[in-house]
Amino acid sequence: MLTNRLIRRFVREAEDVHNPRVRGEYGKLAGVAGIAANALLFFGKLLAGALSGSVAMIADAFNNLSDAGSSVVTLVGFRLSAAPPDKEHPFGHGRVEYLSALTVAALIMLAGVELASSAVSKIVTPDPVAFSWISTAILVASIAVKAWMAHFNHTIGKKIRSEALAASAADSRNDVICTAVVLLSSVFARITGMNIDGWVGAAVALFVIWSGFSVVRETVSPLLGEAPDPLLVEDIRERVLSQEGIIGIHDLIVHNYGPGRCIVSLHAEVPSDGDILKSHEIIDAVERRLAEELNLIACIHMDPVDTKDERVSSLRILTNEILQEIDPALSLHDFRVVFGEQRSNVIFDVVVPFSVDNVSVLQPEIERRLQEVDPHLYAVVTIDREWS
Repeated sequence: MLTNRLIRRFVREAEDVHNPRVRGEYGKLAGVAGIAANALLFFGKLLAGALSGSVAMIADAFNNLSDAGSSVVTLVGFRLSAAPPDKEHPFGHGRVEYLSALTVAALIMLAGVELASSAVSKIVTPDPVAFSWISTAILVASIAVKAWMAHFNHTIGKKIRSEALAASAADSRNDVICTAVVLLSSVFARITGMNIDGWVGAAVALFVIWSGFSVVRETVSPLLGEAPDPLLVEDIRERVLSQEGIIGIHDLIVHNYGPGRCIVSLHAEVPSDGDILKSHEIIDAVERRLAEELNLIACIHMDPVDTKDERVSSLRILTNEILQEIDPALSLHDFRVVFGEQRSNVIFDVVVPFSVDNVSVLQPEIERRLQEVDPHLYAVVTIDREWS
């Protein structure tokens, strides 16, 4: 396939997608390919529009010109996002890529508005559209090129998890639809003699505007701080728990500073009766492994857990059963018990998903159920939200 050949030719170590340098090479390839293809399509469609007198074709040509501008923005965005950290931005410039995706979305909507304006003028004062086999051939070729570009950007965007390239893929897909509609309207006018060029242009314009809005909606989410990719979370969890000496993890938080620039913090549970220096060595090894294998900066807090006291273990099992009865989505961590003659405090954190609204009733309900088993048990509960 052409996409794979281009990747092999221009991207070194193409499988190391967590490497910022490799991401930058992917972005450069996508940007240059987009500029070249869209510039070629612009001149071709402009010629087709001039030959046929179709406002829809000419508007579609300028839509491709804006796409070339979008590719420039994508290319510049990847170069800026690859800049190393500095004093003002110690976590790097990775979020520039999201801003470039927003810029692409704005250009998409601007193209839609311009197309709508031309279409309305064509509806108010319709001009005859001349059918041309040359124009038809250009439009067919344009559809083929744009279909490949949609696949090309989608493939690379998925590989490196790029919002900017996902936006470019959506834009190319929209162009396939728009150009196909323009082509069908030209054929329809040839067969029936009815001029629907302006109405087709208006429909295409609305579709383009809606597409730009959709890209904005999808790109704003990571800027606001969306939940991390579940696959990444599970990958981190498996790598940490595979390390001998770590018996559990919780409070896993992924801080996203742009694609390929993540800081991870988590609590790793270790046996409280183990060698603290050995446990610390294990934690350091896990942090290095995450950095080397996933290109993540990891900060791991060591949590000692009592695994020997049978009383604590039985109360932990009991408390976990109570939580599962209240809501199977609840889980606990940092469990400990302070035993006393008159009362014993059962102290722990409860992870509550955002689907649970009324958290104020949790502590009294847990305590009530504990005291049904033993009136001397009191719950000291800290509510945690589900971070990942």
